[in-house]
Amino acid sequence: MTKQSLLVLLVGVNLILLATLVLWTWELPEARAQTAPLGQNYVMVAGQIRTGVDALYVIDLAQRRMHVFLPNRNQASRTVFHGGWRDLQKEFRGGR
Repeated sequence: MTKQSLLVLLVGVNLILLATLVLWTWELPEARAQTAPLGQNYVMVAGQIRTGVDALYVIDLAQRRMHVFLPNRNQASRTVFHGGWRDLQKEFRGGR
């Protein structure tokens, strides 16, 4: 066995050992969305109000209110503003 083939063999074994070490120790990052217990009190739904105008509806389950957020088309900053809220308990007459 020549020095060159021995060197290639040792480099190959080291690459295999490095790949094995990386695969055994590397883990995917853990997803931690909605860790707060109060994060379950809201539902968000996007919808189209009319042609070319979208809105974001946020339903507060604890207070039974629906908020609407609309895009601010007067600014180039692409912000949204609060368009108001409705009392769902009152609108649906207490769930009857």
